[in-house]
Amino acid sequence: MAASPKIAGGNIQITVTSVRNGNVKFQHVQVHYEPNTIYGHADFTANLSKAQQTTLRQLYDGCNPRPRRDLLRGGADRLQVGAMEFQCSPEELLSGLIETIYAMRNALLHGEVDPDPRVLSCYEPAYRIVMLFLGCVR
Repeated sequence: MAASPKIAGGNIQITVTSVRNGNVKFQHVQVHYEPNTIYGHADFTANLSKAQQTTLRQLYDGCNPRPRRDLLRGGADRLQVGAMEFQCSPEELLSGLIETIYAMRNALLHGEVDPDPRVLSCYEPAYRIVMLFLGCVR
């Protein structure tokens, strides 16, 4: 398997080609970095093995223009929130919180997790945070 994520003309083009026979197993073009669009694409799951999916995820995640950062051990000023201590700015913490809740939403809506009671127990606090946030911006 050869995967080639590349940026051409502002677009992200992903092509996965079989090295054995040259057949294209997956091809997709994006304007912006959107991992859930790739991982939720029908051809991603239908045409690629689990190992190939993992390899493509690693390559694609490596192209992330906003890579993840450890907010607990980031080396920045200490920020005490309840019983937790973070090493980041308040803006970075808010950004990380929003990205995490959005990723949780996408995982549930795209069927990446089964909505059993244990999984859903994580969503109630996330819902409360979103509602509190929305109440502040109204």
